[in-house]
Amino acid sequence: MNILPASRQEWLSFLLFPFKAYAVIVPIWLLISTHESFYVRDAQTEATEYILAGYALCVLVFFFAALIQFFTHYRRAALMSIIFAAATFIVLAFLLPMCALAK
Repeated sequence: MNILPASRQEWLSFLLFPFKAYAVIVPIWLLISTHESFYVRDAQTEATEYILAGYALCVLVFFFAALIQFFTHYRRAALMSIIFAAATFIVLAFLLPMCALAK
């Protein structure tokens, strides 16, 4: 049983895992948090700006990871990174107006 990755491609996938988890968890958390009470919402809108900035950073990380994977001839991994970048960008485009309307 190998816990740590053995190849360079496995390391890149291992390093992308936190960003993939963040990209999946953030929209779910934001949708749940919009249904909270009024007083909690004030604190959440301040944190939401930083959370969405991190989400925008995920788009860049996925894009650069796809470039690295493409040039190192890992085409399938590059395609997955591009799909994550596109999906994250689309979700970010839907979440930004929600953040703006919360203020």
